[in-house]
Amino acid sequence: MDIKKAVGVYHRNLLIAIGALLAVFIAIPMIVKTPYIINIFVLVFYISTMSMAWNILGGMTGQNSLGLAAYMGIGAYTVCLVVTKLNWNPWAVSILAMLVTAFIAGVIFFPCFILQGPYFTLVSIAFAESMRQFIINSEFFGRASGVGLPFGPDSFLQFRFTSKVPYYYAGLIMMIAVYAIMKKIDNTKIGYALKTIREDEDAAAAIGINPTKYKVIAVVISAMVAGFVGFFYASYIRYIDPDLMVQAKSTEFVLPAVVGGAAFVEGPLVGGLIMIPLSEFLRANYARVLPGINMIMYAIVLLVVIRFRPSGILGWYMESKFKKFIDEKILKKPSLDVLEQYELMNYGSRKEA
Repeated sequence: MDIKKAVGVYHRNLLIAIGALLAVFIAIPMIVKTPYIINIFVLVFYISTMSMAWNILGGMTGQNSLGLAAYMGIGAYTVCLVVTKLNWNPWAVSILAMLVTAFIAGVIFFPCFILQGPYFTLVSIAFAESMRQFIINSEFFGRASGVGLPFGPDSFLQFRFTSKVPYYYAGLIMMIAVYAIMKKIDNTKIGYALKTIREDEDAAAAIGINPTKYKVIAVVISAMVAGFVGFFYASYIRYIDPDLMVQAKSTEFVLPAVVGGAAFVEGPLVGGLIMIPLSEFLRANYARVLPGINMIMYAIVLLVVIRFRPSGILGWYMESKFKKFIDEKILKKPSLDVLEQYELMNYGSRKEA
């Protein structure tokens, strides 16, 4: 089998596998009619998206922020306040929410990037708590009572539905779109610069990479994604309050990436698909016996992962015999030498063109 044909078969099988996985997710609301189950999937979608937003800063850049809930809260409050007070269209306000969140994050954290390790983490925690306390003590933001969005008939333009199914598909599209963006960033100059900074900031600076510049880019992208998720969350719940910014929420967004594998773009998706349904199952069935059991589970899983598998589930999978079986028997993946030859052939073709 020639090189092009071998790689073509692999790409075809990979597309079929991805298509089958997407078909399963598309079909779930048609098969599952229980709103509670649909709600769990909505949680998986928006929390996994938030975890990807954290991952570009924490996993890809090495800046461990624990204040991501504040970004989401800023986006959610922007949407609720502008829609209720100025009667703007929610979709238009979602863009404003992303810009406002990105601006605040960039301005606040630009001078903080001189800090490294636990000091930056502490600043991110302080930022989130400061924002929460500010909102609690501000009449404009509704104090501790929060702010709600108006109810009414179903409307796509107002992003308002009585059924959870439209939110399911909107959340699925949001998660896939953010994943595609993160995957693209991972394979660009920005992605390589961020990963170089993560590995050795001094070495990155020595070869001409400006660490502060790329950290600001990472925090702005992270904040923009979180701001949009804030729009989605506010539209789905139709009500927000300062509890949206508590520290436990930020931790909840970090764990899927850590468990799935923070070094991989797919890590938050894998971790979210496992952790969130398990957390909801424990909370729904055992919370009366042991309140907070889902958070206890999070803590135990985190300790186990850090102790025995720091690279997460995907780190284990990449080295496992199971991956080898999937690649060789199902996807028909060619050897590394064949793939490298294919890339060289394509590069030569593009150069000649």
